Amino acid sequence: MKIIGLTGGIGSGKSTVAQVFEICGAKLFIADTEANVITATHPVAIKRISDVFGTEIYKNGILDRKALASIVFADPEKLQTLNSIVHPLVKEAFDNFVHKHSVAPYIIMESAILVQCGFYRFTDFNVLVSAPEDVRIKRVMQRNGVSAEEVRRRISAQMSDSQTLEHCKYNIVNDGQRLIIPQIEAIWQSNR
Repeated sequence: MKIIGLTGGIGSGKSTVAQVFEICGAKLFIADTEANVITATHPVAIKRISDVFGTEIYKNGILDRKALASIVFADPEKLQTLNSIVHPLVKEAFDNFVHKHSVAPYIIMESAILVQCGFYRFTDFNVLVSAPEDVRIKRVMQRNGVSAEEVRRRISAQMSDSQTLEHCKYNIVNDGQRLIIPQIEAIWQSNR
């Protein structure tokens, strides 16, 4: 079994690439989805997040993700605090996922912050999905209904593609012009 880290900044198209890998037979663990489940249901996470960001961050027991995002993407220290709460629990969930799928030939861990949180160290190799910033901004604005400024703020809170690429063996360019399937096939074929 090989564990592949798949990363890319917001709006890069890493989820699309992950789905193609999944169609090719890989088991897919989406760290962002798992983090959302943890922040919504894990008692330890809920308590610690409420302690740090105030009980009003959970309205009627439901995390106000938009409010939390506006706080943490405007303050790197608060983002780091949130990550210190959530990342260990995501890693624990990933370890359980790997154990459950131990006979799978490939496991993909998709994470926007694979390098920042150190998850890249638990993989056999890593793949960066990249796209020009203007393409990313348009994608996120359409998908999330947010302003260009809010997307830029989120992009600036993430590690740059050039920094991330230092920890990645491959780079899939998802600019809307180059085909992604041949890029994925090349990675798949060279790692069988």
